Amino acid sequence: MKNIYFVQVGFSFDGSVYLPYAAGTLIANALRYPEIKEEYAFPDIIYCRERLAEALDKLRDPYMVAFSASVWNMEYNKTLAALVKEKYPDCLILFGGHSVRPNGELLEFEPYIDYLLPGEGEEIFVKLLFALKDDAASIARIPAIAFRKDGAVICNPVAEPGDPADYPSPYLTGVFDKIMAENNGREFLAVLETNRGCPYRCAYCDWVNGKRMRFFPMEKISAEIDWLGRHGIGYVFCGDSNFGMFERDYEITLSLIEAKKKYGYPEAFRVCYEKNSADRVFRICKALNEYGMDKGATMSYQTLSPEALKNIGRKNLTIEHFSDLVRKYTEAGIPAYSELILGLPGETLESFCSGLCRLLESGQHNSLSVYNCEMLPNAYMADPEYIQKYGIKVIKVEFNHIHSAPEKKDEVQEYSYIIRATDSMPADDWTAANLFSVCLQAFHSLGVLKYFAIYFFRENICSYYDFYFGLLEFLLKADGKLGELFRTFREKYDNSLSGDWTYHNVHFGNITWFFEEGVFLEIVDGYDEGFTQLLPYLKGFEIPQDLLVQLSDFSRQMLRKPLDKVVTVGYDYDFYDYFEKILIGEYEPLRRVRNRLTVTPDSYYSNVEEYGKSVVWFGRRKGRTVYHSKEIQQDFS
Repeated sequence: MKNIYFVQVGFSFDGSVYLPYAAGTLIANALRYPEIKEEYAFPDIIYCRERLAEALDKLRDPYMVAFSASVWNMEYNKTLAALVKEKYPDCLILFGGHSVRPNGELLEFEPYIDYLLPGEGEEIFVKLLFALKDDAASIARIPAIAFRKDGAVICNPVAEPGDPADYPSPYLTGVFDKIMAENNGREFLAVLETNRGCPYRCAYCDWVNGKRMRFFPMEKISAEIDWLGRHGIGYVFCGDSNFGMFERDYEITLSLIEAKKKYGYPEAFRVCYEKNSADRVFRICKALNEYGMDKGATMSYQTLSPEALKNIGRKNLTIEHFSDLVRKYTEAGIPAYSELILGLPGETLESFCSGLCRLLESGQHNSLSVYNCEMLPNAYMADPEYIQKYGIKVIKVEFNHIHSAPEKKDEVQEYSYIIRATDSMPADDWTAANLFSVCLQAFHSLGVLKYFAIYFFRENICSYYDFYFGLLEFLLKADGKLGELFRTFREKYDNSLSGDWTYHNVHFGNITWFFEEGVFLEIVDGYDEGFTQLLPYLKGFEIPQDLLVQLSDFSRQMLRKPLDKVVTVGYDYDFYDYFEKILIGEYEPLRRVRNRLTVTPDSYYSNVEEYGKSVVWFGRRKGRTVYHSKEIQQDFS
């Protein structure tokens, strides 16, 4: 028997790790052929990012080692593959996965690699095993494969992918049974794939752009969901590009809920939602939310710049439709969050910051997240002509292990390739846009000054754009901890081109945080001191002194903080009803009427470390940093 090993390593998330789904699908598909089962054995999958020597020691007389390559494991794979070739010169080395381009370039730079399998691997892998067994010369006829011949790199044309209805499940065929039995106390995360393909062609994406949709059978999906529930898989990531695009996606949601009711698992189901099936996606979100299985509804915009949208080949919901959906989710008590990408070609500093504020104006007050645009190897954006056309400047930075121990240094460093400048957004503007987004996320999305900003906007005192740009300018010049933080962030964006764009304070746990999370944690940990640093900025707006004082206290009480217990406070203004109406898209002038609010937290956090993990890390997208209506009682006197 010829031993074939797979390597699909990922990072551990708070002690848990993904089952190696991609490797499992190739193994399960190969084992359905009796001829392959007679010729080859699949003794092990290396799926944890262990020490290289330990991984190498697991290989016993390897005939082939196949690596699943993505941005988070590419350097590890290359280093381990070179060691395998050195120790076992006759061992065949395969690379496939998202970070393998179809042009064969890896073979030109990495002499230890024998074959590249770009794209979907089930069909190519089986054809390769048959060819190696029966007729090595026939390898030259396998679609999509890349190899060397007479010193030259040969890249075969890509063929139409196979029908996933024919592919066996790695869960149901026992591929992961050994891993589950030898879990050593690990918690496993899993991927559930119900279809393949994506009709869209977004330039920044390397998923499956422009590919026709193909479906796994519902019987197989239902059986896999039952397997995940029976095996206590808490977190399931959906491998579909646009979940909610099809009516059967709602049926799949109901199957997941039935598994949760029957087994208690899965506890969470994370998806990438389809953006044009609003009613169906709402039904799915509502069902999952009822059983606590989602983190909220994703309403991603990526950018609101018409020029940038044109350049990346994407269309958005109209802002009016977006506003209606935000209101619909808010009224249903379902948290909705939005994501934007910074650095897209055609975006300017003004258009990016205005876009963030337009989302606020449209009612997105729950959660906003901003991510720097990453150049992925198989994205259309990575084409040299595209890069030249838009003046894209890319920097190679160390892979960002957010929410992990800062002093943990991997044996092999991984890298990301971040767009730091384009013709439309020079490097200085990129820094300014990052700082603005940090400011807006920390003080609005996480809630510190959200109510001030909303009040000023609704009463025509100040726009969101002017409020947060003014706040940023104030902080960059301010004394105290907050001023120091923002000046440090500016310095890091300008000069820390290694990618050191995280915040660490051991008091909040021995993990790193996004900059905006670090600002927020510093404020809630010592609220009086933090808010005092903000008061001079707020006093610059013309509002009555008693309103300023009482709105400051209301903002404090609405913010979920460590050590919070039940509290009753009285106001001369009906802040609560005023802001509740605005959050569902209605407006009535602020009433001056005596009232009391009793805030009863649904959870108690005895220290800031516990609070940070539960509220900021896990709860940010659900809007956990502020109190919600179920925790608030209002009385008038």
